[in-house]
Formats: sequence, C-alpha cells, structure tokens
Amino acid sequence: MFGYVKPWIPELRVREEATYRALYCGLCRTMKKTVGRLSTLSLSYDFVFFLICRLRAEGIAPTPTPRRCILHPLRRRPMIDAGEIGELAARISALLTYDQLRDDLRDRGEKKRLRARLLLPIFRAARRRADLADLDAAFRRSLDALDAYERAGEPSADAAAETFGTLLGQAFAYGLTGENERILYEIGRHVGRFIYLADAAEDYDDDRRRGNYNPLVIRNGGIDFSPEEKNALHTSLLLELTALERAVALLPPKRDDLSELTDNILYIGLPRRIAYLKTTREERDPGAAPGGEK
Repeated sequence: MFGYVKPWIPELRVREEATYRALYCGLCRTMKKTVGRLSTLSLSYDFVFFLICRLRAEGIAPTPTPRRCILHPLRRRPMIDAGEIGELAARISALLTYDQLRDDLRDRGEKKRLRARLLLPIFRAARRRADLADLDAAFRRSLDALDAYERAGEPSADAAAETFGTLLGQAFAYGLTGENERILYEIGRHVGRFIYLADAAEDYDDDRRRGNYNPLVIRNGGIDFSPEEKNALHTSLLLELTALERAVALLPPKRDDLSELTDNILYIGLPRRIAYLKTTREERDPGAAPGGEK
C-alpha cells in the first residue's frame, strides 16, 4: 500500500533532486543501523516525506555528507543523517511493514502470500528492535478495526480510509506536543486517507478478480466504473489532496529545498498518480498512468 508519496523528478531542480536522493540514501543507512540491515527491503518514499515534514516542523536544515554504502562502494554518495527523526522513521517503517506483511498473508494472490512468508521473520525481528510498544498498540487498534470492516464487508470507503488515516496521523505526530503535534497528525491523517483511497482505486480490478476486500468493489457491485464514477472518485481524491495541502501549509514557510520538495509532491507528484482516473481527454495528462510513470 505504500510508495505513493513521492515527487515528480523531472520537475525538480538539480539541487532539490540531490537533497531528495540524500534523504532517501540517508534513511536507508539509518534503517540498517536502527532496525537491521535487511529492513531496507521496505524502504519507502512515504517515509522520506515523513522525514521532510518532521524536519520542517522542527526547523532543521539538513546538510548532506558524502558516505559510501555497500551498493556503491567505489564512490561516495551524499547522504543526510536526520538523527533522531531518521531513527524514528526507521522504527515506524519496521512496524508498518510487519503489519502489512501479516495482512498480505490473507491476500488471495499467491505471490503476495509467498513474499509475506519469506519476509515476516526479518520484519518480526525489526519490529522488536523498533521498541515502540505504545505506537505498535495504537497501530494494532486501527488495523483490528480494518479487519472488522473486511469481515463485515463494509462498503464505506470513507470509514476504512479514516481508520487508516488515523493510523498514519498517529505515526506522523508521534512524540510531538502542542501545535506541531496537531499539524503533523493532520498531515499524516490526510496522507493515510489519500493512500487508502488511491490504492483501492488502483487495485479495483485485481481485488474484484481475486475476491479481496475492497470497499469500492462492494459499493459498486463489482461492475466497471462508469466515466462519471471515475471522475467523481478523482474529485474525491483531489479534495483529500487539498486538505493535505492546507495542513502542510501550516509548517514553517521558509523557502528552501525541503519546502520545494513538498510543493512538488503535493502539486505534481500526487496529482499525476491519480490522473488516470480522469476520463475527459483534454484534462488528462497523457504521460500519467497508475504508478505515476510514463
């Protein structure tokens, strides 16, 4: 379900792209040190967005440092060590990946189940090393609620999306207090709602074929979306992005690489991800497709 929240690289300036790659590589390095070397199998763009938002909220301007890694041993690459924020991202990522793998065991797709069986031992250990029992319990409550929706065949996509939004809201705001806690919770909440709804739309055909739980399939009776229904779903996702943009706008307004990255993600990257839902030719970006790639 993760991997949605990323920039559209062709629209980034060289310096901004370098900062993003340094954050990504730095998070990879931090994950290895914090929750285990193999935890980087779950390295996600979404947690780079987490890093960016938390760094902005705390007014930290990161500086890249050239470092070597096992994949690029001959040439040092710029990496940003986000300190405690990076370690928190690594720990939360381990918790969520473990929970996602447990969910994949119930998927009717054979490849997903096989992958989950192979990776669960790795991320069971990473979850223990994450050592965030209180947040883990909060995630479990949200995931239990999603399980209950699945068992009941809940047709409300909004109810399921809100539950997942609550989960990511708690993740983004973890350890904060006051205004920053409120802002980061809302950012995480709307990221979670967007991811859930966008993922349900992308997986519609596969879930319908395999019989996996998908509230959009249930609500629509398992038939193909009409052009009007696609446009309505696209509009709903754009409204979710608008709410996310308002929350991000409450972060410190300093114009730097981090704020430029968030603008790219919100105004270009995420809209491209859902552009395939638009059915009016003159409105649709011809280069956009599910997955955000040409």
